[in-house]
Formats: sequence, C-alpha cells, structure tokens
Amino acid sequence: MRELTLAFNRGKKAGYLDIADALRGCIRTGQLRKGEALPSTRELARRLRVHRHTVMAAVGELVAEGWITAAVRRAYRVNETLPSKFFEAAAQGGAERARGVHRWRLVRSAGTGLTPPPASPARYAFKSGIADLRLFPHQEFKSCLNDSLKLSRLRVLDYGDPAGHPPLIEALKTYLRRVRAVSGKEIVITHGSQEGIFLAAQLLLKPGDAVAVESLGYSPAWDALKAAGAELVPVGVDSGGMDPDSLAKVLRGRRVRLIYTTPLHQYPTTTTLSIPRRMRLYELASRFGVPILEDDYDHEFHYRSQPLPPLASRDPEGLVIYVSTFSKVLFPSARIGFMAVPAELAAALAGYRRIVTRQNATLLQDTVARWMNSGGFERHLRKMRRAYEGRMETLVSCLEAGKASGLPLSWAAPDGGMAIWADTGLDSVRAAELALRRGVYVHPGANYRLDRKPDTHLRLGFANQSPGEIEQGATLLFDALRSKTKT
Repeated sequence: MRELTLAFNRGKKAGYLDIADALRGCIRTGQLRKGEALPSTRELARRLRVHRHTVMAAVGELVAEGWITAAVRRAYRVNETLPSKFFEAAAQGGAERARGVHRWRLVRSAGTGLTPPPASPARYAFKSGIADLRLFPHQEFKSCLNDSLKLSRLRVLDYGDPAGHPPLIEALKTYLRRVRAVSGKEIVITHGSQEGIFLAAQLLLKPGDAVAVESLGYSPAWDALKAAGAELVPVGVDSGGMDPDSLAKVLRGRRVRLIYTTPLHQYPTTTTLSIPRRMRLYELASRFGVPILEDDYDHEFHYRSQPLPPLASRDPEGLVIYVSTFSKVLFPSARIGFMAVPAELAAALAGYRRIVTRQNATLLQDTVARWMNSGGFERHLRKMRRAYEGRMETLVSCLEAGKASGLPLSWAAPDGGMAIWADTGLDSVRAAELALRRGVYVHPGANYRLDRKPDTHLRLGFANQSPGEIEQGATLLFDALRSKTKT
C-alpha cells in the first residue's frame, strides 16, 4: 500500500477542489516525484473520510491539467512533464536549449520617433505643434456632436466609405478651394497626415527606392517612408528652406521616386519656401518626372501675411500629393487628416485604406462637417491664430531678454507656425536634459537631423502655453542653459 501524508484543509471551494489543491501541492514541493504512483482513490477516500467519487473528481481534475497520468487498471502516476515546466525550452538533440522568452523576428522597422515625453509631466512644456486644448470650444463642438447623433442616427454609426464621410469631403473641398486655393483634386480622409504619408509611400514605393527629403525634418514621416523600404536621400536646408540647387544635384545623381517636403513652414525650422524656390522645385520635379509629397501640417497658423498657396494649388502636370491635418486645430486625438490627390490615385488610396483601417471615424467626421458648415470652425481658427501670434511674440521677447543677459542665442522669428527654431550654441540633447531637471520640456534639434549628428538648436513650441507660462518656462530654461555655460 502506498502511503502519503496529505495536508487537507476544507475551504470555501468544492471538496474535490480542496483535495486537488493538496495533491498538486505535494507534487510542487517534491513530496510526490515525477513518475511516482499515487495511493489508490479508495485509500485516499478512506484516509480523508470523504466519498470515493469526491477523490475521483479531484484526480480527474489533475489528469485534465496534466499533473498526473491515468492508465486502465493501473495506478495514477505523477506526470514526467509537469504543467509548470510546459513553456520552458525543450531539449533538442540531447542538448538543452538556452532558456528565456521568445525572440521575435521583426521584418519591418518600427521607427525611431521623437524624444518621448517625460515619465512625469514637466511643469512647462514647449511642445512642438501641440494646440492649447484649453482654447477649444467644447460646448459648441458638443452641440454639433449631439446634432450628428440625433439627426444622422445609424448612418454615422455604420460602416462607410473608406475614402471618407461624403459631407466632410464636400466641406473640405469648399474650404480648400476658398482658403488654400486647392481645387481640381480628389479628397481622401485619413487618420491624420501621418496615415496619408504612410499610404502614399506604400502605394508608390518599392524597397530600395530613393526618396529625396529635407536633411532636417519630421522623423515620423521618415519612418513612414522607410516602412515602405525607401532609402532617404538628404536635400540641404538653409535659411530659405529646401535648397533647390541641392535637390538638383540629388536628382542628377540618382533615380529618385518621390520628393517629400514641407514648404509652408519647413519642419523643424519653420522657414517658408519662397515663390522662386517653389517654382524651381516644381520645375525640377517635372523635368525628372518625380512626384512631390507636400506636407502642409499647420497651414492655418500664418501671421505676417496671407500664407503662400500650396504647391498643390498650381499643379498643371498633376505631380503633387497634398497631405494635411486638422489635429493642430481640433485636438491630437481627433485623427482628422486628408489628402488632395490626382483623380487616378484616389481609388487606389481608398482601396488601400480599406485594407489598413477599413473604416473612418464617421461620427467624428460628421461632427466636424457640421462644425465647418456652421461657421464655428473658422471662428475658432481666427481666435487661435490671434492667440498664437501673441504667444510667438512673447517667446521672441523672452529670447531677446535671454540674449541680452549674455546667452549665445540666435533665431529667426518665423512668418507662421507653432514653434521657433532657436540656436543655443550648446549641445541640444544636453540642453534638453538640463532643462528637464528644472521642470521644462523642450525638443532637442538632434532629433530632426537625418544624419543623427549633434545639433545646437532647440525647437521651442509656443502654442500650447499661455504667455505667462512661456515667460516662466523660458526663465527656467535659460537658467539651465547658463548652468551649462558655467561648467
């Protein structure tokens, strides 16, 4: 007779589960070893003073879990391979494999991205291209949302056209024609401009294709291009934006399949590309047969004059794919972007969207369409434009004061945009680290270099902070820069 001392305490569970727990514990602790036989169910029932059927149920539980094995007319035995060891690396060819978690084979790059926000929010954050959500007209927008739910009902809750919600497409066509002088193109709604860049890259590029990009730029856009297998070729950027002579040299030197550019407010320097440079850029694209991917990410925020019309507004050869977003006007989580493209591309883009995302956020798109048609959208734009221009002037005043105090600062006040590209004369990554210690978050210029070399610039976003916050944050930032210059 096989003896076994079993610690059996009745709990709140069913009796057979308490017995199963006790037997499982014996196996875990080594009281019962691999391959060893258990006492008979009859003997266990007698010792535990329970009905044999209760023991049979407990044993059946352990058999199902893989702790013990059963055979006809033979004793139950502890399994040679226990459940607790099941996911450990198995022996192969007599040699035990190295143990550890599975290592995944990634066949696409996930991108490098920008410097992530701090784990604990900084008190002052000169975020790049982020709107001040405190200025958003929540009640007015909520009214449009309620109308969408009441008047459209199931239509905005069901699947829709992957190209976008028709009322928003029509509102956008009117807005682009009146405000940005873009017409004669088809509209495809996207989840922000980032998806538009990704879609264009996937449809137009093959692995190894060369894409001409500004040597200073937006790394998430670069990541979208590289995800299609593109090789990024840098084009020089100077105080006037993309340098056409540098572009010409690139185009003469190799076969380029796409030009990606941010002409209105060059990212990250915010420089506006002049009309002569725009004409030269288009002429080069036409001569070499290279399409242009134009990213106009914050068109609405131009202060010194009317913004220059996009390249897409004068596109006689149909070379330009125009991407933009309303995330800067609405709020970041409202992924409303759009593409204005030649007609022959629209169906392909919508078809690819069907594969990638299947569906637009129709309820939100219907709400935005109602807001645009009511005039509320443009009223909000005018309010934000005035506010952001004042904040830019505040930041310029702070920089002037910092320079007067002896800091090696230089910058050019932009004609528009939501940030200032300021040269501190110090390593940008180190400057950002010192600033964060004082509760100030800034973007180091090294993040925007295609060659990833050190840089001395900071991109100082001003839109998301009030004038008072800008002044207080700048004071702390300059203290951080002074601490570096003293070491």
